[in-house]
Amino acid sequence: MKKLIVIIAILIITGSASAQVGLRPAAFYVDLAAFASDSSDVERLEVYYKIYTSKLTHILKDGKYFASYSVTAVIKKDKKQHTAAETEGSLYSASYDETQNLENYIVDKLDFHLKPGKYKLEITLNDLNASSLKTLETNINISSLSKKKEAFSNILFASEISPAEDSSAFNKNEWRVIPSVSRRYGDNINHLKFYYEYYNTNPGTDSILITYEIIDSKNNDYLTKIVSKERRALNRYIDSLSLENILPGPYELVITAKSSSSKKTISQRGFFKLIWSALEMVKNDYKTAVNQLVYIANSNEIKLLKDTPKENRVDKWNEFWESRDPSPDTPENEIKDEYYKRIAYANHNFSVPNKSGWRTDMGMTYIIHGEPDDIERYPFELETKPYEIWYFYAPRRRFLFIDVRGYGEYELQYPYDGDISKPINIYGG
Repeated sequence: MKKLIVIIAILIITGSASAQVGLRPAAFYVDLAAFASDSSDVERLEVYYKIYTSKLTHILKDGKYFASYSVTAVIKKDKKQHTAAETEGSLYSASYDETQNLENYIVDKLDFHLKPGKYKLEITLNDLNASSLKTLETNINISSLSKKKEAFSNILFASEISPAEDSSAFNKNEWRVIPSVSRRYGDNINHLKFYYEYYNTNPGTDSILITYEIIDSKNNDYLTKIVSKERRALNRYIDSLSLENILPGPYELVITAKSSSSKKTISQRGFFKLIWSALEMVKNDYKTAVNQLVYIANSNEIKLLKDTPKENRVDKWNEFWESRDPSPDTPENEIKDEYYKRIAYANHNFSVPNKSGWRTDMGMTYIIHGEPDDIERYPFELETKPYEIWYFYAPRRRFLFIDVRGYGEYELQYPYDGDISKPINIYGG
C-alpha cells in the first residue's frame, strides 16, 4: 500500500499528462431541451453548455491571466449541415490559483428553431489560446409539440431556480432557471430542481394531476410525489424533489400528467446522476467509504476505521487522510484528491451490473497505477474471448484483462503484478 502513495505522489509532482487524462471534471458538458415555439411550424431547441475554466489555457497578460474560447454548434440533417451558431468568450483571473480552481465554470446556451424531425448536434469548444478543440456529438429528436392535443416539453434539469433577472438568457416566465448541464446532483445540491412545460390545445376548467417519480435502472421507485395543477393552454412549472436517503447512482425522473376528466395520460422522462463526495459517503454509507480505502490503507488502519464509533467517524476519516497529506500547510491534499478522482473515473468507466467500477479488476488497476500509457483492445476475436492489454511504460508493467464470462467485466489475468518479464496467456486459465 505504501507503493500506491509513492506512485500517486510522483504523478502529481511530475504532472504526467497520461496520469491526468479523465481524472478531473470534463472540460465541456452539453445538454439540451426542446420547447414549443410561437410558430406552429417549428419548435425551439435550447442547447446548454458548461465549460470548466481550469481546463482552458490561461496566458499572463498585463498582470492578469487571460483565457479565450469559442463554442460552435452545427446541427445536421441527413448528414448535411442544416444550421449552425457560434459564440466567443473570454475571462480574466487575478491569480494563477484562481485559474486552477476546479469549481469555476461558465454556463451559457444557444437557441435554434427547428421543424420536428431527427437531427445530429456537433458542438465544439475551441480553446483559442491553445488552438485545441473538444467536440461532442449527440442525436436529437424534435417532437411536434405545438400540434399535439397534449404534450410535455423536455425536462430542463436545473442547478438554480430564482426570480427572473433583467436580460438573463435563462429567464423562464417569472423564473431564472440555470441548467444543470451535467445533470449531476449531490453534496450541497441535495434537491433535484427542474422546469418543464405542459401544452394543451383544449384547455378547460378541470385540473390536471402531475405525478413525479424517481426510479433507478431496475425500475425501483425511490420517490413519488403527486401535485394538482390548473389546466391552461400553456403551463410553465418548476418543482424540486429531495434527494435525501437516496444512494448515489444513475436515476430517471418520470413526469406523468392526467386530467381529472380524462383517463388519458402523457409522460416525459429524463436521466440524472446522484454523486456523493467522499465526506458525504462517510456520513451516509460509512461501510463503503472505508472499503474504498482498500488500495491505500493497510489492514490495521481499515480495522481501526471500521471499529470507530459513529460519532467519531468523520474525525477519524479526516485523521487518516491528514496522515497522508504531502503538503499539510496548504488546503489541498493532493493524494486524497487524486485517489478519489481515480475512484470516480473507475466508477464511470468500469462499472458492471451489481458491481461498482472501483471494485472491478480494471478499476483496481486504474486506481493503483493511474491511466495506462497504451491500451490494446481486442473485443471481437474469433479464437479468444474479448481481452485488453494495458501498458505502463515508466514502471514497465503490463496487465491482461479478459472478459471471461462474456458479461463485460474484464478480469485480471496472470501475471497479476504486471511483471513484463513474465508470459501472459490470452486464452485465460
